Amino acid sequence: MSWQAGNMTFLNQLVCFQRGKALAIDWEYAANGKLWTYQLNYFDFLNQPDMSQETGLILMLNFVRQTPALRTALEAYPTSLRIMNWIQFLSRFQYSSALIDRHLFAQVKLLNHRLEHHLAGNHLLENGFALLAGAMYFRQRNWLQKATSLIRSELQSQLLADGGHEERSPVYHQVLLDRLLDSILIVRSTNWRADWSFQQLLIQKAWQMLSWLESMTFANGDIPMVNDAAWGAAPTTRELRQKATQLLPEVTTVPRPSVVNLASTGYRAFLLPRYKLVVDVGDIGPDHQPGHAHADTFSFVLYAGQQPILVDSGTSTYQPGARRNWERSTAAHNTVEVAGQNSSEVWSVFRVGRRARVQILEHTNSLLRARHNGYRHLKINHERQWIALPNSIQIIDFVDNQRKNVTLKAIARYYIHPDVAVTRVSDGVIAGPWRIQGQADEPLSMRLTTYELAEGFNRLRSGLCLEITFSTKLETKLTLIA
Repeated sequence: MSWQAGNMTFLNQLVCFQRGKALAIDWEYAANGKLWTYQLNYFDFLNQPDMSQETGLILMLNFVRQTPALRTALEAYPTSLRIMNWIQFLSRFQYSSALIDRHLFAQVKLLNHRLEHHLAGNHLLENGFALLAGAMYFRQRNWLQKATSLIRSELQSQLLADGGHEERSPVYHQVLLDRLLDSILIVRSTNWRADWSFQQLLIQKAWQMLSWLESMTFANGDIPMVNDAAWGAAPTTRELRQKATQLLPEVTTVPRPSVVNLASTGYRAFLLPRYKLVVDVGDIGPDHQPGHAHADTFSFVLYAGQQPILVDSGTSTYQPGARRNWERSTAAHNTVEVAGQNSSEVWSVFRVGRRARVQILEHTNSLLRARHNGYRHLKINHERQWIALPNSIQIIDFVDNQRKNVTLKAIARYYIHPDVAVTRVSDGVIAGPWRIQGQADEPLSMRLTTYELAEGFNRLRSGLCLEITFSTKLETKLTLIA
């Protein structure tokens, strides 16, 4: 996200709105898709470090003048983020303008009648945070009551017992934690109608969210790009930790146990001296809002120290089409695809039909075994077991086919990060410091294929994937050789 002399860059796509000396911003610009239009209308650029007061006001007034002709810009979600950014900008510069205040008041009033209860999830929380900011800024008692009630309710329901957000995306988790910290700053810096119990709830939830995020973060600061998640779309864990430390003095160092059981969101993390393994063994998302879910049950991400080894292929687009379909598919993740089908029925851009349900069978400090029924329509269950030892990881897949006269092809995939050197060997590959071997009681078909890793929206990079085809049982062994 950036603004520079008439150039707007969002989702790694640049558009120039400068026409000679004139600034000609099309706030409904749609050529790059709706998410790009949304990003333009968030006004995040108001709070980039080099944004001057003069330039910021020019951009805000340009938006004000065009408002009567706008539609997408006035939808509840971009309006929510814009309200937060305008208030932060005006507060930072201690600037007051009757025209801008009237327009901002109208935006908050509009949002108050368009809360996205039908979408729920992160959208409704963003609505609540924006309504809270608007209530505090304009000293509106009815907005404040509605905002605090909504935020209380949604934080209690959307943040699960392990501290993770219900949509199971670490990036959306980061975004919401950042907004929660902003809201703490707003209520702390405003003495008007202070509500101590509400402040305590915000602080408690922020601490829980930070703890969950620390458990999911790798040693180099990366998070697993699971479900809808993209590089550069949110503040980093380090940035959020620093911000939380300033606002919440009790936050110092979050402990990192060797095994983390984030049971509510369905993640398990094994942290050993030479690697960290994060495994997805939970439901794909909340039943009422699975829009950001992928069919990635039993996928995992592996880092050796600072180096990503096996990674999620990531998210590069929300645009409908083949790439979006593939990124959400089972075939795009480090798990097993059966009969060329998805373990959960992802369709359209943000839709899910049939969903895989997971049963945890065994979980110790070094072993995790689980089964899912995402292929029940094929009369198949998939069971996967991970054994995490100091210098090796053993993964055992069992495809339980209840139709004994029908053989279905299963493919286990392992997506190797493009920075890792890969050498083909007879029983697998050597990927950096790891040897990946496949073993079975049947002849196996192994091949290296190329894939495109999403390094952010609209940014792809070629890498290699190891595909192992089997029918019933596969043992994959990952061994540290250096």
